[in-house]
Amino acid sequence: MRRALALLFFAASLAAQTGQATKDDLNRLIDEIRAAIRREDWSEASRLSIRLNAAMLMRTRTQATPMLELQHLETLAGRDPIARNPFLPRLAKAAFAAGDYVRAESYADEALEAARHGVFWWTGDAIHQGNLVLGRLALRRNDIEDARRRLIAAGKTPGSSTLASVGPGMQLAKDLLDRGESGTVVEYLQECGSFWEGNRGKLAEWVALVKAGLKPDFGANLGY
Repeated sequence: MRRALALLFFAASLAAQTGQATKDDLNRLIDEIRAAIRREDWSEASRLSIRLNAAMLMRTRTQATPMLELQHLETLAGRDPIARNPFLPRLAKAAFAAGDYVRAESYADEALEAARHGVFWWTGDAIHQGNLVLGRLALRRNDIEDARRRLIAAGKTPGSSTLASVGPGMQLAKDLLDRGESGTVVEYLQECGSFWEGNRGKLAEWVALVKAGLKPDFGANLGY
């Protein structure tokens, strides 16, 4: 089942990342992948996923707007919990990026609630992104205490394959650092060491800079 969900999520993620392919074409390929998964025909499902990826690469590379990405994700996620839960971290983040803060809070809460019911391949991302989104919403209300609490909670995620390679989201940490919350940011960075295996010394460098009163360049992790 985990393999099936991972493959389906991979295909759906590719569809969500583009605003160029037609909806009918994407849905047709995704339906075929779902059918192959139900038959446990992994070679066919893999072949169809490659076709979907190739179709994406043939389109122009214009980035979808946050609202369009949110709409794609909502369509793909549906209402069935098994298919929906892996999308919740991205839904929360996409809703925040689109400026729909009500939906962002709702999806973040839903992600954290889903994460309470077992450890799955998406659980670590749900805990991480759910808390980060709620922390950023807290900052919008000038609730520094809740934002600090959410940042630390995000760092206590059990991790995931994505977090192990890409690393943690750093926008909330940067926003808190801009408000003088260096101690909280250092604690968060230290927590992240438990899951970011491929940090290549970045965490130690960032911790040293923050302790020295400087503001690190968090690079691509600001967008994650």
